[in-house]
Amino acid sequence: MRDLIFKNLTSDDKRRKVITCAELIDQEGIRTNIYRHFVCRICNVKKAEQALPQPTLYVVKKRDSKSLSEAFYCRIKGSMYVINNENIYSIDFIHSLRISLKKSVVNV
Repeated sequence: MRDLIFKNLTSDDKRRKVITCAELIDQEGIRTNIYRHFVCRICNVKKAEQALPQPTLYVVKKRDSKSLSEAFYCRIKGSMYVINNENIYSIDFIHSLRISLKKSVVNV
């Protein structure tokens, strides 16, 4: 069995966008939960600064042998400049991914 949930939200001024996806899978006695979350903010700037902050990456992996579960979390945050029709835009983004695996308990 597989369940998918999508959310796509845009702010009223269309400068901020949030996309969320959740996926739940039960297969071969293992329940998998996958969550993706993406936030993007676009701002008009007059002049590009020399240096943008370095992207940051955060990764965590946890394993619990008693509860037969495993989890993985990854998050990247960064920014970039984009030029379109002589306009300069600053784009800031955060993308996160969370995956958890757990052995399903079957009651008979």
